[in-house]
Amino acid sequence: MTKPYHLMTPAERLADRIAKNREIDRRVSDRKEEPRPVAKRRSSESVSRPSNNAFDRFQEIKRKQGIDAASEFLQERIKTANE
Repeated sequence: MTKPYHLMTPAERLADRIAKNREIDRRVSDRKEEPRPVAKRRSSESVSRPSNNAFDRFQEIKRKQGIDAASEFLQERIKTANE
């Protein structure tokens, strides 16, 4: 529209807003159609995970003994780390 927004009638404002929304939708859909580069995945052999870290130990205790025992484990771990 060439009119300023405050001079438009309500019908013109609505039509202008619809046209702007359609333009935005068109641009978004055009962007999605562009091929995106595919990230190469690392093989599971190259990704090393620290063995038996605190989180793993917490999960293991939680599974075997329950959440209370696991939270006690964390509290003890925090005490020893702060000392």
